[in-house]
Amino acid sequence: MKKIIILVIVLSTFCVSCKKDKSPSTPGAISGPEKLCPGDSDITYSILPVESSTYYLWTVPEDSKIISGQGTTSIKIKFGKISGSICVRANNNKVVTDPSCMAVDQGGISNSWCREMDFKAGARTESVGFSIGNKGYIGTGMDNNGSQHKDFWEYDPVLNIWTQKADIGGVARFEAVGFAIGNKGYIGVGYLGTSYLKDFWEYNPLINQWSQKADFGGAARTFAFSFSIGNKGYVGAGSDGITSTLSDFYEYDPDNDLWTKKADAVPRNLAVGFSIGNKGYMGMGANAGVNYNDFMEFDPTDSSDGFDVNNNPIGKWTQKATFPGQSRYATIGFSIGDKGYIGLGFDGDIYYNDFFEYNPASNIWVQKSDFAGESRGYAVGFAIQKNAYVGIGNNIADGLLSNFWVYGQ
Repeated sequence: MKKIIILVIVLSTFCVSCKKDKSPSTPGAISGPEKLCPGDSDITYSILPVESSTYYLWTVPEDSKIISGQGTTSIKIKFGKISGSICVRANNNKVVTDPSCMAVDQGGISNSWCREMDFKAGARTESVGFSIGNKGYIGTGMDNNGSQHKDFWEYDPVLNIWTQKADIGGVARFEAVGFAIGNKGYIGVGYLGTSYLKDFWEYNPLINQWSQKADFGGAARTFAFSFSIGNKGYVGAGSDGITSTLSDFYEYDPDNDLWTKKADAVPRNLAVGFSIGNKGYMGMGANAGVNYNDFMEFDPTDSSDGFDVNNNPIGKWTQKATFPGQSRYATIGFSIGDKGYIGLGFDGDIYYNDFFEYNPASNIWVQKSDFAGESRGYAVGFAIQKNAYVGIGNNIADGLLSNFWVYGQ
């Protein structure tokens, strides 16, 4: 009987020792916001306690700082300007586990605006912007001294930095148009001093190089609008300095470097354009001293209005629901997924900061959160994934602006 009791005691002692040496498991999911504005502080992230862990080692994105809680299950962070990951490892002084991580995105909070890194070239107005893949681009425009530019900048939303790239070809300009087709960007037409321009240029970000393409198919002009649908680009309307307001509209085929005239748009200066899926949209703008808030859809496959010289449909413009804000020009517009957005702008007296979403499926506009920066016209806007980026431009009170903001869908 004694021998049996001794054996039980030995086994019990062995199990207790085994429990003490048990390694901790990898921590579970981290709780906390996934999207935030650069510079946000006192933001809490936490996990549930891990059995056998005596310490928790946290790491945060570069240029962010742990304010308190290192070593515990809950920390507070002051964020910098760079997106990245928050990770935590459990530790029992002998074993350090694999990390549990969550990605955090600086900017892109749903229906909210965050200030990002100011445009590095400084205050600028009447520039061109578009996105290619996961990067945004801004180029050309006019500065506070009235000088026109041909510089070109790339924005990385993950690192929240601007990098100067190769200058566009041709002369400096402002009031040009730009769009992206696939992995290439395009900038053309515009104005320099007393010269109206019609040259057109293609940018390849892989080799950071511009190539001159066929001149725009219509007259040299400024104040035009543009967008791309699939593998084609579209440019139209504006002013050539002779005819006060133009309505002609052209399609660009990059595979054949060819411009083809399509169905005329409405006569308009400083209208806004963007595409959603396989349709293009334009609206707002001015003509003969009158501001507009109409909104129209272009279907390039509609042949009801006839065919072009290549026997392709010239497309058709159809009026859609009127923009619900005040009539104006020099607005920004872009699409995120299956929705379109228009905001900001100028009516000759007032600069605006309101912002609206368009749903083509229901043909309904919905007002969203006002732009968080100064009211302005002649700004630049583009979208990357589910976020939109808007900045620069001008207003009477502040002059030319350099700040830059992100909006989350």
